[in-house]
Amino acid sequence: MEHGVQRTSRYDADRARAWHLSILIGQGLAAWSAHDAQDGTPHAMAWGPGMEALRHKSLPRQPVTVSYVGLPQWSTLVPEGALAPGSGAKHLALTHGGMPSGAMREEALPDLGAVCIYTHDDRDERQVMERHPNARPLPMQALMARTAQRMADGGPLLLLHRGQERLDAAVHDGGRLLLSNTYPVRAANDVLYFALLALETCGLSPFTTRLVAGGTHLHIGERELLGRYFKELAADQDTVWADVREGGQAPAGRWMALLEQFACVS
Repeated sequence: MEHGVQRTSRYDADRARAWHLSILIGQGLAAWSAHDAQDGTPHAMAWGPGMEALRHKSLPRQPVTVSYVGLPQWSTLVPEGALAPGSGAKHLALTHGGMPSGAMREEALPDLGAVCIYTHDDRDERQVMERHPNARPLPMQALMARTAQRMADGGPLLLLHRGQERLDAAVHDGGRLLLSNTYPVRAANDVLYFALLALETCGLSPFTTRLVAGGTHLHIGERELLGRYFKELAADQDTVWADVREGGQAPAGRWMALLEQFACVS
């Protein structure tokens, strides 16, 4: 994986308690973005293989808040009334056919009337917590649900995040989250198949559903294949912001799981 960094002219890593720091880690990569703690505007980010990005000199020195998403995750959404104390492992086993290893956590989603149960790699978590003991973990499934809710414009929406051999999907329509699921994928045809399956499960058509697709491992060939079947495929932004003082041009869609974190913790 390539590495890169970009910053706006207003960014100052030494400004104390001015930034929210979002972190994405796992699957052989790490990335971070610094957002204005007041309005969430992104002002800097870095990405690279392994833990390289978390050692970059531009990392904010004293962020006021920190969040992170560790990938891959095993997760499930459970209605609040169906979650008995201590039953989280059972729900994960029913969803995934076995109990994955890693730290199990629960995230309440009161706006959805649900609780997200999830696990992620303990080793990745330790590497984040050693640097930022106040970091708040976020479940990918909850981030997808809230992002779909934010992006919905009244019509049906399918939100996809392509990770390494995983596809997270959320379907939103009529002011309601209709589906939130994760599928195993290895090739472009898998991405298309599960995208269409998610819509079929909800009784929706690709000809009337707006598709927003992104993720760390989404290839251009996969976007092109999706575009043949969906009437409206949202364009991938070229850059996260226009005012770039340093470094490369980071596609916003690729870093969806990073850049959407602020909206989930604010």
